[in-house]
Amino acid sequence: MISKRKVPFFRIVLIAIILTLSAVWAVTAYEGLMKEQDRLASNFEISVIIKKNTDTLRIVSLSESLKKYQQIRTVKIISPALASIEFEKELGEDTGILFNESPFQWSIAFTMEPEYCNHETVSAILDDLQSKSIIEQTVFNDKAAGALFARSTMVLTLGLAGATGIVILFLGFLSYVFRAELLQSPAEWFILQTLGAGRMFIALPHVLFAACACLTGIALGGLLAIPIQLAFSSTQSWVMDIPFGMIMTAHAFVGLLSLSTAIITAFTVSKGK
Repeated sequence: MISKRKVPFFRIVLIAIILTLSAVWAVTAYEGLMKEQDRLASNFEISVIIKKNTDTLRIVSLSESLKKYQQIRTVKIISPALASIEFEKELGEDTGILFNESPFQWSIAFTMEPEYCNHETVSAILDDLQSKSIIEQTVFNDKAAGALFARSTMVLTLGLAGATGIVILFLGFLSYVFRAELLQSPAEWFILQTLGAGRMFIALPHVLFAACACLTGIALGGLLAIPIQLAFSSTQSWVMDIPFGMIMTAHAFVGLLSLSTAIITAFTVSKGK
């Protein structure tokens, strides 16, 4: 069948290659977006302003209690002197000229673990901190937080929608090409059906034909993805950190969908529809 129907075979191979590259691209894009999301989440800082004249031991105790939260990534104590130095670096002027008395208080700054950097977790931690008597207020960038939380949902939604759209599009192409290949031998179908052959018996050779073409395309697509990944690694080193298991899962996913499409198409055609 392959030797007699080279054009349909290579069409299916080409579609399988595109599907495989699309799946690998989807995995890579998802990982890249999640890494960027994690980077932004890691830089999201919440500051806890301590009331004036609070004993240093109580400040240290609060800092140690924050470190016990599994949702919190880093915790640092900022003294008034350190806050003044950091302010001078940002402003480029001596704070002594601007203020007669230092306006800075003791504070504790902490960042969240990326997977816990969401509205619910942050709100729960802030509510817990409100019960601490030594805390004057908590400070963070509301707009940055809102954008970060919204972006997390948007990344997942757009990633899923994009990958689903690409897969559906090319599976449609695959079904169309395979159906065209099946309909090239109407006499064969008519004779086998007249002799009482079952749909499975009639469809099996064509399903094997499609499976062979799809597996060839998936293998070639996987091989083509390697130099593309290496080329991108020169500017985007993180692409080499994508788990091998995720890449293989993408290949298996394409193989499963392709084979399912071939079987459904073959049985649909064998029923004369």
